[in-house]
Amino acid sequence: MPKKILFFSFLLFSFFKNQAQDNLHRPMDIPFYLSGTFGELRGNHFHSGMDIKTQGEEGLKVYSIEDGYVYRIKISAKGYGKALYIKHPSGIISVYAHLKSFNDKIENYIRKKQYKKKSFEIEVFPYKIELPVKKGEIIAYSGNTGSSSGPHLHFEIRDMNEHPLNPANFGIKIKDTVKPVLRGLFAYTLDSVSHINQVQGRIPLFFHKKNDSTYAVDPVIAYGKIGFGVDVYDRQNNSYSRNGVYKINLKMNGSSVYEHVLDELNFYTSHYINTFIDYPYYKTKYRRIQKLFVEPYNRLEIYTHLVNDGILNIKNNKTYYFKISIADVNKNRIYIEIPVRGINTKIVEKEKKYNTPYRVKADKKNEFDFKKLKIIVPKNAAYYDFYLKYKPFQYGFSLQNYDIPLRKSIIIKYNIKGVTPSWKKKIYLGRKGRGGKVYYTASKVKNDTLIAYTKIFGDYRLAFDSIAPKIFPLNFKPKKNLTDYKRLQFDVWEKESGIKTYNGYIDGEWILLEYESKNHTLTYHFSDKKLKGYKHSLKIVVTDKVGNKGIYQTYFYRKNK
Repeated sequence: MPKKILFFSFLLFSFFKNQAQDNLHRPMDIPFYLSGTFGELRGNHFHSGMDIKTQGEEGLKVYSIEDGYVYRIKISAKGYGKALYIKHPSGIISVYAHLKSFNDKIENYIRKKQYKKKSFEIEVFPYKIELPVKKGEIIAYSGNTGSSSGPHLHFEIRDMNEHPLNPANFGIKIKDTVKPVLRGLFAYTLDSVSHINQVQGRIPLFFHKKNDSTYAVDPVIAYGKIGFGVDVYDRQNNSYSRNGVYKINLKMNGSSVYEHVLDELNFYTSHYINTFIDYPYYKTKYRRIQKLFVEPYNRLEIYTHLVNDGILNIKNNKTYYFKISIADVNKNRIYIEIPVRGINTKIVEKEKKYNTPYRVKADKKNEFDFKKLKIIVPKNAAYYDFYLKYKPFQYGFSLQNYDIPLRKSIIIKYNIKGVTPSWKKKIYLGRKGRGGKVYYTASKVKNDTLIAYTKIFGDYRLAFDSIAPKIFPLNFKPKKNLTDYKRLQFDVWEKESGIKTYNGYIDGEWILLEYESKNHTLTYHFSDKKLKGYKHSLKIVVTDKVGNKGIYQTYFYRKNK
């Protein structure tokens, strides 16, 4: 990012911070224990807010932090689930996600929109005058909707450009006197002649505690261009969650050469986390090493100080003293001291490289033709050049570049000539996951070609789904009097391609079914509308991703209250 833009962003951030700091209403009136911190490393992005634990409970009150108005409501079965976005006069935007429900005013508003669209999943942008809110007003109730792994409130503060800002800088404080914890320390050789302790590649460095806050490393022998990486996490008081750290600084002989600070994020560049971490290590060990150097294809904007992109040029017969400082947002710190001696010596273990006949150029469109198969890697789908590793097997193939991240989807075209028309309607491309489970990959059939899109390398095979979803009543018995019931709940069994659409009807009229993707349940609330008469027909229709349709029909009795 150009320096002028960085300076302007800093001025905006300072303005928002000064306007709001220590003057916001807390989004919940419970003690704050976090299961996720701002900037924490996640699967394909940096965490954009703080996750406030609700101690396993749902339905706790959620408050607006300032006066303002609801400018966006989004409801989805995954992601943020039920989410509320509020604009405030100070220029900030507050976000509340994974909610169970909204207050009555907002709930009535969004219910009407859902019924008009005939869809549970919806995104609307109310006018400024439609849903005003006051500071401290109850706007919603906490829940576990969307891709949440447990009851909590995901809370964000954003600037007017929708860039997430660290809530800890706005008076949202958490009790924390606990220092970050170092799990691993690594050094990397970054060119063909460099070496560390006579080895090339990723080299673990062994450390021991010097005192309560400092780790020491035995002297390292190195030469050429190298870099460091750390596996580290943070904790707060009275919490066992392993969270992210806030700031990392690297000094060489007393002068800073690298620093990143997690005060602000950008959704458009957040996926570059795949270049910020050691991605191959993450894919094999399921732990994230944060690299303290910036590679050419990394466009993150979190860096506050860089000399030569954090790449260290170790010269022969020179001595160096490196010190890494790692801090959480409450300024609890640890230090790592690394003495390095520059010696150009014999390399006893060179870094292993592989190549295949199929080289992918990141800045160009790449097409590879195999028997019955075409792989297309679009321009800029990859972060950097690599060699495609392809291996065929019966009814499938393997793209064995498990350690390569993708920015955009690649396209797979599979020749399915000979497959009967009836089976063509049920076919899709399945990816084998951990434990042997097969996952649906977005697929479509055009003539004799199955076309699929994926951002994950792995093992793929042709899969068929001819089994319709099955629907079972959960909290009621059919053909009974349901006058005292507040809701109807259904369990949906879909083991193959996954659920695509779901619709319900009472007496032939569409009803709103809330879908909970984690436990595959559908819920209808009788409060949505008054039913006429006493006996009512009920129909639930669920369609999977290849078009199989499951239908549940019955009737029930209910008196008007």
